[in-house]
Amino acid sequence: MSRGAEFGEVQPLQNRGGLIRAAPGAIVLAKSAFGAGAAIDTAVIQQVTPLNSFRLGQQIFFWLGVVPGFPEGPWASRVRLKLWWLRPNKEYRGAGSPTWLPIDRATFGDGPVVANPLANNRYVWIPSPKRLDTTPFMTPPPAMPVLPNSDSVLLDDCLVMDLPDPNDPVYIANFPVATQDVSRWAAFLYPAMGYALGMTWNADGGGQGPAPDFLHIGLSWSVGTLGGTNYQESIG
Repeated sequence: MSRGAEFGEVQPLQNRGGLIRAAPGAIVLAKSAFGAGAAIDTAVIQQVTPLNSFRLGQQIFFWLGVVPGFPEGPWASRVRLKLWWLRPNKEYRGAGSPTWLPIDRATFGDGPVVANPLANNRYVWIPSPKRLDTTPFMTPPPAMPVLPNSDSVLLDDCLVMDLPDPNDPVYIANFPVATQDVSRWAAFLYPAMGYALGMTWNADGGGQGPAPDFLHIGLSWSVGTLGGTNYQESIG
């Protein structure tokens, strides 16, 4: 019997009320986290939620807002956000929470940033998986497995959004309040695969211009009970 998402009293170790900031411009994804094309895999991972925001297996309901840019300036017509999850250590705490302890160094080693061993540490920050199931009866590509096997090709999950033109008066009219930025929003469920979330990103420039150097986003969420295992991370 399948159990639906349950948004009850089970909370992360450090309950921050779920919500972070609702305004779409509240989080700025930096240029250092930008990677054109395949460089999104090697760009600097930017942490976008506090440590211990989630527990493994929780169902998370996210509200994500993305500002494509601002009128008469560079804007993005499409954005790609690559998700990275913070590994736990000793089961009940995220790596580096509240500080980088000897057990973290013993488990994960130090990352490339000397002053902050947690920053961009690829032993700690792990991408979200997306599983592409292949069978011997399909047409390549990808390569067919040998009978009687079915290969599950593990890909890294990215969120891709096509964005509106911030110069379009029809779309601008949907955001009449001065404190509202022209933006696109999405609400979706996602299973918690770590204790905090980070991102790298890239974007396509809108119109005839380049993509902006920084990306303004908003992120808020509500966490549920351990029902995230009902979410099938596969393609097709």
